[in-house]
This record gives sequence, C-alpha cells and structure tokens, in this order.
Amino acid sequence: MEEAGSDDRISGLSDDLLRDILLRLRSLPAAARTTILSRRWRHVWTSIPELVIDELHVPGRPPSSFLRAVEGALAAYSASNVDVAALTIAVPDVRLCRIEARRVSSWLRVASERVAGTLSLALPRSEPIVHGHGQEVELPPCRRATEITLSLAGAFVLRLRPAASFAALTVLTIQSAAMDGRELGAFVSSMCPRLTDLTLRVSLVACSDVSIRSASLRRLEFGAGCAQRLGVAAPMLEVLVASFLHHAHISAPRLAEAKVQRLHRHHFADDVPRRLRRLDITQLYLNAAAPPRARRFDAVDELRLSALIGMEGYTSFWDDVNNLPVCQTVLSVSLTGDHHGFVPTMLHLLRRSNAIKKLVLETYTQTKDPCSTACPCRLPESYRANNMTLDSLEEIEINTFMGEDDQVEFLEMLVSRCSATRPINVVLNKSYLVPLRTEKVSEMIRSISRPNLRVGLH
Repeated sequence: MEEAGSDDRISGLSDDLLRDILLRLRSLPAAARTTILSRRWRHVWTSIPELVIDELHVPGRPPSSFLRAVEGALAAYSASNVDVAALTIAVPDVRLCRIEARRVSSWLRVASERVAGTLSLALPRSEPIVHGHGQEVELPPCRRATEITLSLAGAFVLRLRPAASFAALTVLTIQSAAMDGRELGAFVSSMCPRLTDLTLRVSLVACSDVSIRSASLRRLEFGAGCAQRLGVAAPMLEVLVASFLHHAHISAPRLAEAKVQRLHRHHFADDVPRRLRRLDITQLYLNAAAPPRARRFDAVDELRLSALIGMEGYTSFWDDVNNLPVCQTVLSVSLTGDHHGFVPTMLHLLRRSNAIKKLVLETYTQTKDPCSTACPCRLPESYRANNMTLDSLEEIEINTFMGEDDQVEFLEMLVSRCSATRPINVVLNKSYLVPLRTEKVSEMIRSISRPNLRVGLH
C-alpha cells in the first residue's frame, strides 16, 4: 500500500495519456471538472485537441450559464496557445436566452486563431430576419480550418471579410443565415482555393444574382432565398443540388449528378455531358402551357421524377415527358394529385424508358376531382401498352400502396409486360393512411403469380 500523501498513479501518467483519457469523456465540462482531482490535472484539459461544448441545459441553472461556460473554455484555450483539431459548439435550445452577435463573433475569432481542422457552430432556432435587417456576425479568416459548419438560427447576417484567407478549407456548410449575394460569390470564387464541398441553405439580404467560379469544387448544394440567377463555372463539379432559383447557368464538364427544381429554369452549357449518372427533378404541371424547354440530356442511369399534375396540366406533362432523358437503369416516380388516370400517366413515362431494371413508385392521393372528358388521359389509346415490353425489369417497388383499382390494374399490366423467365421481385409497401383492401390484393397476387415472380406485402 502506498504511503499517505504520495502521488496517485493516474496523475503519474504522461500528458499524452491523460489527454487521451479526457478525450474519451466526449464532454468539455466533464473534462474541466477533473481539475479537482489533482493540481497535476489543472491545465491538462486545456490541451485536448478536440473541444466539444454541447451540454444540455440543466433545469434550475440560468440559461446564460452555458454561454459563460463557452467563453470560459475558449478563453482558457486561447491562453494556452494550443491548436484545436476539432471545435464543436452546439448551444442548447433554451428559451429566454438571447444570443448577441458580438458574442458569436468573439467565438469565431478564437476559432479562427486556434482551429487547425474542423469547426462546427450550431445555434438554436430564433426569430427569422425580416428584409435583411439582423445582427451582423463576421466570419474571420480561418487559414488552417479544413471543414466549417455554421448554423446560425436564422437570426444573423453573416458577413465575409474581403481578401480573407481560407487556404485549407475543403468542406463548407452554411445554413439558417442571411448573406450578401456578391460577398458569397466572391468568397467562394477567390478565398477558398481548395474547396471541394459547398452546402448553402441561406437567404440573401436582398434579391440578387450569385456567381460561383471554382477550380476545385466537386459538390455544390445551393438553396438561397431571393437568389434570382445562379451562375456556376466549375470544371471539377460532379454533383449539383439546386433549389429556389428563378434561373441558373451551369458550366460543369464533369457533372454526373443533378437534383433541381423545374429543370427548364436551368441552362446547362455545351460542356456539360449529355449523359448523367443521376437526375432528380421536381416539376409542376399546373396549366396546359408546356415549359419552354428543349431536350438537354439524352440518357441517365437513374431518373427520379417528382411531379404535381394539376387539373389542367396533363397536356403540359404529356409534352414534357418527351424532353426527359431516356432512363437506363432505375426510374423513381413520385406523383401528387389525383385528377388524372394513374395507368396512362405511368404508361406514358414507361414508353420512353422501357429498358429499366428497377421501378419505384410513390403516389399521394388527394380528394377525387376528375379531369374533363377531353383530357388526353381519358382517351382509349392512352391506356394501351401496344407492343411495349419490359424485359429488363427485375424490381418493382410501390410505396403508399392502397390496393385501389388503378394501382392493381397498373401492376397487373406491368407484370404482364415483363420477362417470363427473368426473376422479378415485387415489393408493395402499404399506406398507413388508408385501410388496405386485403381480399382484393390477395386475389390480385394470386392472379399474377408465376414461378419467376416473388411478391412481398409490407
């Protein structure tokens, strides 16, 4: 037994081992409380390379105590001159605790000096900015940060200092903040030479264009309220996700995947490949006027189409399908609206992409309000499959399956057009909103049964 007053064995460990022990706590306040164990532990916690401040608010403790804890921890790190490989600050959702811009700016200043790795700051939801009038928070130069994630509660205007350096930054995510369109474009285009992944879910302080030019960017997710026109020139860009745009011009010779709303609002330059790996589009067909768009892509491996077809929009849909690329492998269709015939709608899509291997369907039923008798979906020829075959089809998945007449009719027709020898797997996922007509579905499954067909009802 050791004599009283001798050093404990843990305190005799090296600093590296002590830091490893504190890292495993995954809690900065818990690590800081170890200072009561021994003088030997007093300053060890301020040299942990990963700093996580995300404690939940303790009832009975004033909300401001968490904010003071953040400032105390950052001050201790700033005084220790230790680099931080990962800094995470997640402020709990505490009501009646107003976070001032000057406080957030001071946190970011410390981060800009100490972070040599990843920085993540998440603030609780707050009152949204009205017409761009909000407290301003400045993102100072973070020369050694490689990843930055900022979620600013929708209450702040994020300002970007001109000619700032983010030389090591590869991944940037900004959401729930207001930004200036010109500052944003200049920041990405000239201050982030190594940026490969950019995610923006923000609003602009005023309606304006945004121009992004990057020689390194590989993935771009852009959603900015009040953005009028997005211009992108990115020779390495492979993945594009864009929403809330009036118009976009995309130059990306290596583009492979795109997810956009209203494809006709996006102009793809001649250098964009005519075949994509994946195309995910959301289209609204509300009236008879077809979108003014010429066919841009010839083929796509996976096509995901979400369509809302209004009462008078079927003609627009009918014409626009001819502008879609031919789908080669996986076709996913999500239909909203219940004005038009489900069978002719799907047949029209399949006639263009009848070489697919997998079909995924999702329908959302609304109150029945049938279209006029003059609608193309009512014509007898719209229900005819003619000589269409689906010999390559191997998987059929129908979500929100309710066993309604049109769903059953379509499935029977679909299976009849598939190969008689190739194994086919059918998955029917029931809708929990509408009781399933079990007897009719069971009868349908028996009627389409054959050796190469397997049907699962979930």
